[in-house]
Amino acid sequence: MSVFWITGIVLLLVAAGFVVFPWLVEGRKRQDTLTNTRLIRQRLLELEREEHEGLLSHEDRLETEKDLKIALLDEQDSQTQNATSARGVLLIGGLLSVVGVAVLYFQVNNVSALNNWQDAKAQLPELAERIVTQGDASVTEEDLQQFALGLRTKLTSSEDDAIGWTLLGRVYVATNRVESAMDAFERALAIEPDNIETLASYSQMLLMVNQESYLAQAKVYLNRILELDPQNTGALGMLAMAATQQGDKALAIETWQRLKAFVPKEAPIYQSIEAQIAQLEGNTVATPESLAKQEPLAGKEPSAGRAPTAGKERSAEQQPSAAEPDSARVIVSVNVTLDKSLTAKIPQNGFLFVYAQDASGGSRMPAAVVKMPMSELPITVELSDANAVMPTLTLSQLSQVRLVAKISESGNVMKTSGDLQGTLEITLNKSKNEQYTILINEELP
Repeated sequence: MSVFWITGIVLLLVAAGFVVFPWLVEGRKRQDTLTNTRLIRQRLLELEREEHEGLLSHEDRLETEKDLKIALLDEQDSQTQNATSARGVLLIGGLLSVVGVAVLYFQVNNVSALNNWQDAKAQLPELAERIVTQGDASVTEEDLQQFALGLRTKLTSSEDDAIGWTLLGRVYVATNRVESAMDAFERALAIEPDNIETLASYSQMLLMVNQESYLAQAKVYLNRILELDPQNTGALGMLAMAATQQGDKALAIETWQRLKAFVPKEAPIYQSIEAQIAQLEGNTVATPESLAKQEPLAGKEPSAGRAPTAGKERSAEQQPSAAEPDSARVIVSVNVTLDKSLTAKIPQNGFLFVYAQDASGGSRMPAAVVKMPMSELPITVELSDANAVMPTLTLSQLSQVRLVAKISESGNVMKTSGDLQGTLEITLNKSKNEQYTILINEELP
């Protein structure tokens, strides 16, 4: 940075020289011109006096006067040309100084970017060990950004690495870089178009964004998964939710029915699925609250806790089973309420985020996230490992948990000024599914 400032000061001095020097030179020339002009005018007056005194004939005075006036015009033309030349020098000097500063700024920033790139490349093995292999809960957002930069650099020399592109897409999702994540998933699918894990991760992200065009795209990918593996309950859950949100009742009812066939009648989710089907058959659209209360099969990652595999298909035994006992999964029910004093500040087209973070470490990376369009409060939301943003950081890995409920107009899980938020810290009871209440009572500055 010191080199930047030193060079910047030198450039400013050079630019000042371009401005001041022409002024000094031009001032001296202008003074000389004024002196010459004054002498010529004085000589014209003397010629008139000499003619009156009889020292000079009328014809001689006119001839001499003519020569002096020609000389006066020459002086004025020279002055105009010098002024124009000075303005040209000033303009060229100003342009050169601007270009010089711009080039310097660009080079300094390139050096900074190069240093960041080199650091990220050097840290890639260590970060990969922590994020992919160990599932380190202390991983910060900055770590994820460094890992994404290092991984993206590595992929420039191995662009046919579908696993790498899928992993990069998941990291971009975790850092809320939606467009970059979409590009990474598209690249992975261009290499392995039938990779179930990539299709599932991409579909999950598209459902989280919750835009009409993205929901339609997610349905295409989910249908492809079910063509490859008709018993994939994760894809069935996501497809049922996408169809329900789109108002595609026929597809929603059919998909919920298919999912129900894999669920034991005594499981709590069975009742939720039946309620969804009843609502759809009664020509009513499921509310965001009822969607939030469902077991979040839609977010279930097929390989939580490890890096994505390269296989294009998985056997039915590898799929997350809907028949798995509920006690085998950690589920936190969160009842979200709102302080009445903030009612008027709820954005008209806002989103509700409910997420869980590690309360004991330095990481602010959410271990589980639910995002939905804003609806009437109170509302109950369930968080579990199925809502993990990264497969290596899940709710069941935590013991001290910070629960956050946030209303945001931006649709961004990161904190933004004007967001409405409430928090609660709990000790996670992994042997019992408990319900907690969060009061949204704060407006972020």
